[in-house]
Amino acid sequence: MRLPKNPFHPGQILLEEFIEPAGITQAELAEKLSWTRTHLNELIKGKRGMTANSALDLAKVLRTSPKLWMNLQATYDLDQVIKERKAA
Repeated sequence: MRLPKNPFHPGQILLEEFIEPAGITQAELAEKLSWTRTHLNELIKGKRGMTANSALDLAKVLRTSPKLWMNLQATYDLDQVIKERKAA
């Protein structure tokens, strides 16, 4: 199975591919999602992972698929575990 060489956290994709190009603030998006600003910021900074609930919220507001967000998280998580095992 081939994985991207260095997969991005879904929060980074959210910031760089959706928030910045749309010219909206994190506070504006958090309000649209009915999330706290802290929740959104922690996701963007990679301190929080994507959950199924978050994926559904993002998909609805950003008109994407929830599978996009879940696949990004799964790919990122798998890469992190592979790196940990190689380091052990």
